[in-house]
Amino acid sequence: MSPRFVVVAIVVALVIGLVAGRALFTSPHPRPTHPEAAAQDDAAAAASRAMTFTQPKAPQK
Repeated sequence: MSPRFVVVAIVVALVIGLVAGRALFTSPHPRPTHPEAAAQDDAAAAASRAMTFTQPKAPQK
């Protein structure tokens, strides 16, 4: 085997490995319509409403 063939074979193997790795091991991003995402939004809204009532008022002059 010529050195050029070995280098080309290694490069092709790396490219195939990278493409396969990205295709097989990508984590799915959470969708905004997912029930857990909606529950987090509801919890954040409830916490925001609670904070408006528990914050100390600014001193009046």
